[in-house]
Amino acid sequence: MHLEDQHIIDLYWTRHEDAVSQTADKYGAYCRTVARNILDRAEDAEECLNDTYIGAWNAIPPARPAVFGAFLATITRRTAIDRYKSRKRQKSHLLLWRF
Repeated sequence: MHLEDQHIIDLYWTRHEDAVSQTADKYGAYCRTVARNILDRAEDAEECLNDTYIGAWNAIPPARPAVFGAFLATITRRTAIDRYKSRKRQKSHLLLWRF
């Protein structure tokens, strides 16, 4: 059974270790889909999920998101885009060194 969003946010505020596991249980599949829509590798998407949970942990407090799912999706999307750009830079850098 999933907890209500405000209860999960309260867990973050009190720094309770269940905050991340409850977030993963309720929003893990959703955030994974957001990441996979941007990234082509499942491994990158999984790393992005871990970064999302760390990002939420670091942002709450002081943030108290009104729409928790959208808050997590924003973190996931930004993390995935950063990872995508980093991979693209690495590939272009490697291509330059081949010639």
